[in-house]
Amino acid sequence: MIESLDASALPAIPAPFWFVQFFKVLGFVLHMVPMNLWFVGMALAVLSYGRSGPARAWAERLGLQMPVIVAFGVNFGIVPLLFVQVAYPWAFYPATIFTAWFWFSIIILLIFAYYGVYAFAFGLKAKTEPMPTWRYASGWITAGLFLLMGLLFCNGFSLMAAPDHWKSLWLSHNVAGAATGTAHNFADPSLWFRWLLMLGLAMLTTAAYTVVDTGLFVSANRQEYRLWATQFAWYLGILGAIVTGVAGAAYVWGTWDPALRSHMTSGARLPLTALTAVSPGFTILALTLFRNRVPNATAALAVGGSQLLVLALNAVSRQVVQNLELAAYGKVWDIPQSPDWDAIALFLVAFVFGAFVIGWMLSQVLSAAKSST
Repeated sequence: MIESLDASALPAIPAPFWFVQFFKVLGFVLHMVPMNLWFVGMALAVLSYGRSGPARAWAERLGLQMPVIVAFGVNFGIVPLLFVQVAYPWAFYPATIFTAWFWFSIIILLIFAYYGVYAFAFGLKAKTEPMPTWRYASGWITAGLFLLMGLLFCNGFSLMAAPDHWKSLWLSHNVAGAATGTAHNFADPSLWFRWLLMLGLAMLTTAAYTVVDTGLFVSANRQEYRLWATQFAWYLGILGAIVTGVAGAAYVWGTWDPALRSHMTSGARLPLTALTAVSPGFTILALTLFRNRVPNATAALAVGGSQLLVLALNAVSRQVVQNLELAAYGKVWDIPQSPDWDAIALFLVAFVFGAFVIGWMLSQVLSAAKSST
């Protein structure tokens, strides 16, 4: 156990604490949607491509969209990563220094995965039968890289929340006192439960996105595909809810210490914890309501909105847990604040402008889809 830090002695953060927390959560939710789609969707697309009928059509739709999905996910990921570094530099940097080789390898793996996504997507676009082997293989490799990158992120962030592991890792991974960057946190069960929890949420998001995509962008005359999509989404959602529930329960009851569990199940935090635990049921309920119907805009809004709520509740709970985990070493809410309002104003202007541009882009896609039906 490291000694408790005097949070008031840490360098001041350049924004109000609530501002940092809000945009960290908001950015994480925006990042989770496309990240979930490539985390699970890429593997399912490659697997479904080998089938026929609606399953093959689903694989082609998601595979062709994947380059844009990855681009959105990478760019949205900048926001939460930025605010993690602003809020917890004293925890983030040691953890990523200890795991430096694993952490930096994510960039290399992402580059190869990005090329793999394009290789597979262009193979789909060419409609060559059969798809060239190297393009199909690149799809499988890319799917594996996305799953591996998720594990490496969990490696770094689970270690960030466990400063009591730092000393032993440093003692076994240093040269003349300098960390070698080869340490890892793979022996920590919380890492694996968090990875499985992310996998379950990704299944739910992919299921919800299937209904959203079908309800908004698939031609009304493709009845067979649209009915199949709702059935597929329901089965995938059920599997995702099971994985999420099992992994979440194992994470809470198998890795949280009694004090943290008591904090999260008492007072104002109890409703948040309870809602987070049952939230996958919201998406399953919405998927069930439209299971035997041809999805339309109403179905897309209901299912997509339900899953956004699931992701938001998980992001907020994750934030509260992270603050409480780190509070044992220094109360993060007591860190001095020295807001740089000029930089904050510039960030807000850029954020609003970016949101407007993305909204306009999505409206153009929707208009084009409607005009083509």
